Amino acid sequence: MEKPEMRKRGVGPKIFKPTFIYGVTVLIITLIFPEIFLMTFLPSAVFNITGGILLGLGMAFLFISGVAMKKAVTEGRLETSGTFSIVRNPLYFAWIAFVFPGSAVASQGWLLFGMSMVAYYKFLQHIPEEEATLEKHFGKKYLEYKKSVPAIVPNLRGIL
Repeated sequence: MEKPEMRKRGVGPKIFKPTFIYGVTVLIITLIFPEIFLMTFLPSAVFNITGGILLGLGMAFLFISGVAMKKAVTEGRLETSGTFSIVRNPLYFAWIAFVFPGSAVASQGWLLFGMSMVAYYKFLQHIPEEEATLEKHFGKKYLEYKKSVPAIVPNLRGIL
């Protein structure tokens, strides 16, 4: 039986297109009605620094995970080490846990926190497609990995 071809982008575009549309929409709403939708309970500098830290962590996580994934895809192997040892989808986790919240905090637009929720919902909706391909491609090895490593929210008990 021939193995299915692995797509380099997975289901990412299906997840991020609606998330981007939501983000642009609420950003426009926030710009039109800043008195309602901007977080102003702390000085702007606090929001900017905190948001910048979250964004920096997210970008580092994306970079490390992206390099590892690209190498594994090029070599035709299942990546299970590094960030992939704590969560099966570290790139999606980085966006949902760091990049989108960091953007919301840095811009002070509380509606932007919804981007994480939209992305998480779309992730749950579309990830079975990606996992079916991985199961066909890697077989038992992926099924064992899937059983022991969470999909999107890392299990940090083994690390902490």
